Amino acid sequence: MSGDAKKPGKPSDWRLMARLWPYVYADRRWLWLVAVLTPLGVLLGLWQPLLLRAAIDDHIAAHKMDGLGELAAVYVGVVSAGFAVRAVAMYGLSVVGLRGLTRLRHDIFAHVTRQGQRFFDRRTTGALMTRTTNDVEAVYESLSMGAISLITDALTILGTLISMLILDWKLTLVAASVGPAIVAVVEVFRRRMRTWSVVIRQTLSKMNGYFAERVHGMSVLQLYGAEEKARKEFRDLNYAYADAYRRSNWWDAGLYAIMDGMSALAIGIMLFYGAGKTLDVGSGVTVGLLVAFIDYLNKIFVPIREFSGNVATLQRSTAALDRVFELLDTHEEITSGPVKSAELSGGVQFHDVDFAYGPDRPDVLHGVDLTLKQGEVLAIVGATGSGKTTIGKLLLRMYDGYRGSIVLDGHELRDLDADVLHRNVTVVHQDTYLFDGTVAENIALWDPELMADRARIEEAGRRACVSDFVEALPDRWDARITERGGNLSSGQKQLLSIARALSRRAPLVILDEATASVDSLTERQIDQAIATLFEEKTVIVIAHRLSTIAKADRIIVLHHGRVVEQGTHESLLAAGGRYKLLVETGFAL
Repeated sequence: MSGDAKKPGKPSDWRLMARLWPYVYADRRWLWLVAVLTPLGVLLGLWQPLLLRAAIDDHIAAHKMDGLGELAAVYVGVVSAGFAVRAVAMYGLSVVGLRGLTRLRHDIFAHVTRQGQRFFDRRTTGALMTRTTNDVEAVYESLSMGAISLITDALTILGTLISMLILDWKLTLVAASVGPAIVAVVEVFRRRMRTWSVVIRQTLSKMNGYFAERVHGMSVLQLYGAEEKARKEFRDLNYAYADAYRRSNWWDAGLYAIMDGMSALAIGIMLFYGAGKTLDVGSGVTVGLLVAFIDYLNKIFVPIREFSGNVATLQRSTAALDRVFELLDTHEEITSGPVKSAELSGGVQFHDVDFAYGPDRPDVLHGVDLTLKQGEVLAIVGATGSGKTTIGKLLLRMYDGYRGSIVLDGHELRDLDADVLHRNVTVVHQDTYLFDGTVAENIALWDPELMADRARIEEAGRRACVSDFVEALPDRWDARITERGGNLSSGQKQLLSIARALSRRAPLVILDEATASVDSLTERQIDQAIATLFEEKTVIVIAHRLSTIAKADRIIVLHHGRVVEQGTHESLLAAGGRYKLLVETGFAL
């Protein structure tokens, strides 16, 4: 999604910060401490020039040394207290920021896990990782550094101006003559830095997404000799990110340099005006007052000079916040139905079901009607793109928006709560995804009920023929599986996926049968595990192998999203239609 800062409807910085407020308000005790210590630190800083003025006018210029030592001690104490107060305030805000953004990161992850498959179809893994890691880190940087600095700077500027006006309003107006120019310059530079901050986040997201995708597919890149092209494309993305950062830094450095020059100009104008006034006793302008004004001007221009850095930090933060809340505002969840409790037996009916993967995409299912009885094994066959996998995805409610009716044991699919559906329908994926964890954890998928019942896990593994290779591992069921099952063969991963389905009490299983070639022993083990599934569950087979299809009670043949034939293996062969053609072509589906 676009992150252009000038795009109409983009929320303001203040609105973004207001949305962040609930995340940090939970630690309001620390916030109250920061709220008290921050102005106290500013007041201690404003006191210091007054002490300098008193030391010069009342003691040094008057050649009166009595009391100067005590005044110096007070000055040192005020400076030390100011450092201590600011340090505690900064620590308090860092605590608030860390805890608040921990909550924000948790909400992002929870939000992502609730989304339907369309959400993930439109976003890369790298882009989602960037929102959860880099963007949230940018927000923390602003809270722990930019926010407190800006608040302190604003109080310092306001307090300094008030102090200067009380001391001598004419000198204050002279020194403030460069103020309008400062306001105009800061606004122009702020807008430019906001624009480039958005570009930085976008290019970083693209770079992370590209990196994650190529790392996952590294074996394919290397097998086909595409490493050099991948390196070139990544270099281009890397340079685009560096160029965006360079341009942002140029505006940041330019603002800092201009502020530094204006600081010197303001002091010069004030000294030119005030130096002559020191000769006029009636003017009230003394050397001590000029020194105090110089100190005040340094104090007021230090935050103005640093304002550029704080603005750059906040711009990165608001650009990141914009992207984070844009993600949180994206709702493509599959809505749970009102039926919170139901024990299903596995019966399924499709009535005139049409479905498209998007409003601007053509239908992939057209008027599909099918019935599956409890304990039946139904095989769905068809050429690639015929819609057979889509039927399984709809039953799992990975996608919503179908037209027609899908009924599970008398309950419309849309009316079932997600938890009810997941307890009663499970799947054996064609591409088995394994996590970094033990064998037992990958079968149970950290289900509390299953994790507490090791015997049930091992029994499911035995029936799925997983124990044949697990028993040979050093730690058996506690043996570690690497990310994506990199230390297992394709057949072993498929057997683990079948064990997952057998370990659950779900009566309905969708078997998206693997096409990977395996050795003859593993082939027999997979056939045995599938036969166990057929005996114990109601099964819909998204079939690719003739040996599996022939064992089904009934076969549905899909062609371009329509049911064109159905029957047993023998009857369909005898009919001489689409099914026979698929068989004769070797079922390369």
